[in-house]
Amino acid sequence: MYTALLRRRRAGLGAFALAVTFGLVLTGCSSDSGNDAGGGDDAEAAVVEPIEGRPAPTDQEPDEDVRIAMIGFSNNPYWVSVESGVSAANDVLAPLGGSVDWITAGATIDVQTVSNAINAANAQGYNGIGFFIAGEGNCEVVSQLSEEGIALGAYNTLFDCLEEAGAVVNYAQEQYEAGKMAAEELIAAVGDEGGSVGIITSQFTAPGAEQRRKGFIDGLEGSSLKLLGEGVEAHDSASETYTAAQNYLQSADDLVGIYATAGGPFGAAEAVAAAGKQETVKVIGFDLSEENLAAIKDGSMYAAIGQDAFGQGYNVAIELYNSIVTGEKPAEVLQPAESAFVTAENLDEHDPSTQPVGKLGTS
Repeated sequence: MYTALLRRRRAGLGAFALAVTFGLVLTGCSSDSGNDAGGGDDAEAAVVEPIEGRPAPTDQEPDEDVRIAMIGFSNNPYWVSVESGVSAANDVLAPLGGSVDWITAGATIDVQTVSNAINAANAQGYNGIGFFIAGEGNCEVVSQLSEEGIALGAYNTLFDCLEEAGAVVNYAQEQYEAGKMAAEELIAAVGDEGGSVGIITSQFTAPGAEQRRKGFIDGLEGSSLKLLGEGVEAHDSASETYTAAQNYLQSADDLVGIYATAGGPFGAAEAVAAAGKQETVKVIGFDLSEENLAAIKDGSMYAAIGQDAFGQGYNVAIELYNSIVTGEKPAEVLQPAESAFVTAENLDEHDPSTQPVGKLGTS
């Protein structure tokens, strides 16, 4: 069963901050990442060991400095882990002639915004660009820039079109399967009692969240659990998620579960706690963020599913560096990220505050 496979796989802020002004320029400010010990151009960056279990930089020396841009957003805590991975990659690559810049493209995610950010980064002369893929429409710019010799990598959602378009790497959770796993775990937790379940998603047009939503719906088929519709949108907002969860709590006396596919699931946990129903309503969400893990600890959230958000920043940046330096791509372009189903029972081994930075299964 795929659930068992996901469990066995034991899954899982930046040196530069840049803001995109689309159609005009890409600007930003940098912060000290700790690599410049002497504060001067001649200071030698301290060697930082690669993270165990993750891609390692090539031993081949680059012909020139390698500049990589990693594009993300800023609408929920997931980005903290991604940016942390980017920062760690920058620290590892700095002594090797590489640098990784974190670009924030705003709070609203759609295909055009992502493509604009990619083009803006390309205009700044980056050798490689990693980005959050918002949909198949982003594959067009990948194809165009790949032909120009730019290395591109995507994260968060797996898309076949990326490999066809010439991307170097696509690192992401198998989100449909993660949704099915959430359903299977909820069924097991609730038992034969049955009851109603509500779904909260980001947007029905968000491909990753949709895969998780559909996987969950399919996973509930044949069970004693009843869905309260097809789900409601909360736009990665904890406050909107709180309101949506509150509505479910008030409308269904037999509510036993709330499944949140995207950002802000701790909002649902807060609503459950406010209603005093931690014992009867199980909240399942995504990401091993500080907020989600705190909710698991206090009992208001049943489980959080990791998607190796740290690795989505770190792994993609390292793979891009290697491809730029060697001219080769990894053996597999589409790389499934590891997923961990974390509850109070196994929290200690997945809590990033107690484990080495970047350890698989902690983000």
